[in-house]
Amino acid sequence: MISRLLVEHDHILKTLNFLEMQFLELCRGGTPDYSLMESILEYVQEYPEQVHHPLEDRIFSIVLERVDDAELIQQMISEHKELELKTRKLRESLKLLESHAIPRDTLIDQLSEFLIEQRQHMYIEEKKVHPLIESNLTQDEWEQVQSTVPLYKS
Repeated sequence: MISRLLVEHDHILKTLNFLEMQFLELCRGGTPDYSLMESILEYVQEYPEQVHHPLEDRIFSIVLERVDDAELIQQMISEHKELELKTRKLRESLKLLESHAIPRDTLIDQLSEFLIEQRQHMYIEEKKVHPLIESNLTQDEWEQVQSTVPLYKS
């Protein structure tokens, strides 16, 4: 199951790399592919919200019952909600920029923060949380978790 989470992180990170290319075009004063940016943001919002975060949150709920210091796990759960809200706001800002309702710099600042926070979140999960998960879940629990997580509906 950890391997599934890592593969999903890889897919999200590769998608973020495409977004970063558009971000750099925007920073350079060029015209990024707004349609591509919208599609990327839709994926980065919908897939984690529907599949990836419910899986992680289910796993985290089991780990929370077993660890003495639950602060890191609680932080990751909170960040899932925050990242979803920031993605939603970024999508709105992108539409506003396309209609010239906000300055470019506003979107550039939001994109920069978004890219950093997304990558930082996944890094912390992989380096600190995944080892904690692996040492606290049994095979039966892994199977139970897998059976309760919805499949992605596009």
